Amino acid sequence: MPLFLYNPYCRKKLRLLSTNLLGSVDKVDIRNYYQKNGSIEEQVMELTSGKGVNKVIIAGGDVDTFLTAIKVLKPGGKIGKVNYIGEGDYIKIPRVEWGCGMGHKQISAGLMPGGRLRMEKLISLIETGRINPSRLVTHKFYGFDKVEEALLMMKDKPRDLIQPIVFIE
Repeated sequence: MPLFLYNPYCRKKLRLLSTNLLGSVDKVDIRNYYQKNGSIEEQVMELTSGKGVNKVIIAGGDVDTFLTAIKVLKPGGKIGKVNYIGEGDYIKIPRVEWGCGMGHKQISAGLMPGGRLRMEKLISLIETGRINPSRLVTHKFYGFDKVEEALLMMKDKPRDLIQPIVFIE
């Protein structure tokens, strides 16, 4: 079964990301569920024969995104949230789909911790060729004076953006 990716805002970005990382979009089922018949939950449950998925990565959306994630997650499944939630007072978790607290559905949230040790490990992975972050870079900037422009680009999220990089000499 292919890897399923969903992003309600940016199908083109997912296609770009999957092509850059995997070399081909044939390995990835990229869907814009808002343009198909039925809700996201209905479509995911249909694709999985009513079983749901083992893992959900939330890399966009808002406080309501958790509703969908919980509904399509199997008991014992895991949700990873890697985005900033900028609005809303509460994150909504549906009680029944959560298994009334007994579904063993886990949520991990946060960004990568910083610090010297983490950076050394990350640099080691890059130096040994285990990861190639250059395939994530879609926009290059040169000079410290371009930092603000790169940050604003990340805030505005143009369709062709995966990750900007600023080279400071």
